[in-house]
Amino acid sequence: MIRVLPSLVAVAVAVAIAPGSAGAQEGLFAFVSNEGSRTISVIRTTDHTVVATIPVEARPRGIRVSPDGQRAYVALSDDQPNQQGGLDAIAEIDVTTRRVVARHRVGTDPEQFVVTPDGTRIYAANEDAGLATSIDLRTGQVLAEMTVGIEPEGVAVSPDGRWVYVTAETSNTVSVIDTRVDEVVANLLVDVRPRSAAFAPDGRRAYVTAEIGGTLSVIDARRHEVLDIVPLGDEEAKPVGVVVSPDSRWVYVALGAADAVAVVDARTDEVAATIPVGRRPWGIAVSGDGRRVYTANGVSGDVSVIDTATRRVVATVKVGTLPWGVALTR
Repeated sequence: MIRVLPSLVAVAVAVAIAPGSAGAQEGLFAFVSNEGSRTISVIRTTDHTVVATIPVEARPRGIRVSPDGQRAYVALSDDQPNQQGGLDAIAEIDVTTRRVVARHRVGTDPEQFVVTPDGTRIYAANEDAGLATSIDLRTGQVLAEMTVGIEPEGVAVSPDGRWVYVTAETSNTVSVIDTRVDEVVANLLVDVRPRSAAFAPDGRRAYVTAEIGGTLSVIDARRHEVLDIVPLGDEEAKPVGVVVSPDSRWVYVALGAADAVAVVDARTDEVAATIPVGRRPWGIAVSGDGRRVYTANGVSGDVSVIDTATRRVVATVKVGTLPWGVALTR
């Protein structure tokens, strides 16, 4: 039964998966944004070892890997709210050299963003300004600024690149952007304080977490309609990051203060399992083969690695202070 509630919302967690090439001889890598220490930790996933720490100038939060696996992108914010600062940008990191090679200005206080499937554009949420910004990665130019909900945070792009969903924490809405014209064409009301969004790889559904509502909204991604709202646990469940398995069968949700990950069966829209992880998981990612899920645990300062077959944590990796997001090469 669908519960549609009114307003509020907060921080989202950005997670991405993309084919990688750098250091193929070393294995695959997880890039983790550490908001507190202003660094990016690079974890080799074959042995769960931190192999590099990349300093950045400002608070890193949302993080993605480009579709070709050559670049990692991370949203940086300075300490001056409600105004464009010199450090507000999306930093571009060369995955091979592990160095920042470019900075893209995308408006004030970028938090979450996506890279389009063709690798040519970024769509970023500007929380302070109530905007979503589109930029051309080839030229660095801003293509459009679109008014979305109040305090936008989470951003997701459909597998075909046609639609971008932007969650807004205070208006409890999801704005639907048509990327062909860079215009908002619909707005959906969801549960209280939506944080993150993710499309299923088959493109049929999208999922939006509600931190205060403690739920997951299931959306028909073709008609842009809410189909169901799934409760994710007791009052301790504060869902933030969300990802979908490569076969679109399972939805994994980081439950924040509940220190756990919920596994939702996409066929039944019911919670199939709850997996304990580190303290306050925010960012979440799933590997390209669907065999591992990674969570960035903000309070315990580590990353939990889940075996999706056994639904158990098989490794815990210490990273920097307040890890926020995680992105995987594959």
